[in-house]
Amino acid sequence: MFEESVKSMRRRTVRLDREGDYWTEDEKQQLVTMFNDGEGITSMAVQLQRTEPAIIQMIEKLDLFNRKEQPVRRKSAPKPAECLCAHCQLDPASCPRGDHCPKVLEGEANA
Repeated sequence: MFEESVKSMRRRTVRLDREGDYWTEDEKQQLVTMFNDGEGITSMAVQLQRTEPAIIQMIEKLDLFNRKEQPVRRKSAPKPAECLCAHCQLDPASCPRGDHCPKVLEGEANA
């Protein structure tokens, strides 16, 4: 029965009872409880009559992964711009960008 419910949900052959409706506080609390109990996304979706993406979206909205406190995803820092002017190639201290030149700043950090 569970497998058939999942197949129907994923194939979109049936409309789930709560699909597209606003979440009630009771449903949110149920989600929190199931999440904390280690329930799977699919199982939560079937029980709450929501789509799997809706479950994931609400988990993120409620910050159940505590990402605000412990961010897991981190964007890699952009590489600092390199100054390619002829002055920097010979002597970074003579760069017309002065103290804003990445090579000058790098030299000061290494000094």
